[in-house]
Amino acid sequence: MGKTPRLNSGNSPSRHSNGPNRSNAPLFPGKEKDHDPSRRMFQLRKHVMTLVASVLTLGYALWEPRRLQVNHIDLKFPSFPEAFNGLRVVHFSDVHLGFHTGRKELSKLAEQIKDQQPDLICFTGDIVERQSEPMRECVPILASMTARYGKFAVLGNHDYRGQQQQDVMNMFREAGFTLLLNQHIVIERGNEKFAVVGLDDALTGEPDLDGAVTGLSESVWKLLLMHEPDYADYAAPHGFGLQLSGHSHGGQVRFPWFGAMTTPRGSRKYVQGLHYTSKPQMPVYVNRGFGMTQLPIRFLCRPELTVLHLSRDDVSER
Repeated sequence: MGKTPRLNSGNSPSRHSNGPNRSNAPLFPGKEKDHDPSRRMFQLRKHVMTLVASVLTLGYALWEPRRLQVNHIDLKFPSFPEAFNGLRVVHFSDVHLGFHTGRKELSKLAEQIKDQQPDLICFTGDIVERQSEPMRECVPILASMTARYGKFAVLGNHDYRGQQQQDVMNMFREAGFTLLLNQHIVIERGNEKFAVVGLDDALTGEPDLDGAVTGLSESVWKLLLMHEPDYADYAAPHGFGLQLSGHSHGGQVRFPWFGAMTTPRGSRKYVQGLHYTSKPQMPVYVNRGFGMTQLPIRFLCRPELTVLHLSRDDVSER
């Protein structure tokens, strides 16, 4: 009687046999990928957080230019004229009209200046970005700025950039500013006086330090207006009590621990705030500016209006 064949009987070929058609190579070459859901979620969160942080950073950088910071600085000098004790000097700089700054923004700045009740208003250059035309509609706003002893201005490198500096100068005078180009003016009260000295721009103009102080006695206390702050090292030996500058924008974009990303020529040493030259020691204050240039942003570098309170230091004379 014949045997009924079974499935999987010994006559069937083994799945581990090394037959002529069998190869050791895998059917699907390559390594198996790790599809750990928790890892994929981590990567997704990281990308989302990076995107959100970038958007928030950019949004803040676009918003910060509207956040004007008013800084009050108290300075005392042994030779400062006592009749002017407590002199309030309001200092602004680098408006850059024509580059995301115009009539509306300047009007708000003028209101802030008025609130400070200045004795003296000093502007240290770059009223325009390049062309003079954006300044035309702002002349009435500049004219509305008033101070007890007057308002003074110097030119910056951007005021020359469009080769329309003569128009800029004319509009400053039309607005009631005394433009000082290698010149000085003496302010008197009773028997005491001090001088405001202004120099031409160091990068595109022709500053003449000796010519600017010609006729001034060495004993007269002198306030220097100069667009580029690093010029302070040249000015210090000439007996100035204080230099006010702008130009740097404070870097305009700054990062914690690193500071300014970059600053232009003439503001590599003194970037923002109060500094002192080495020998002799002269204070130089660098205003971060009101406007912007190149990029319409500021980051950790708010626009600034400075109010300097100047007085005589009687203690140091004893």
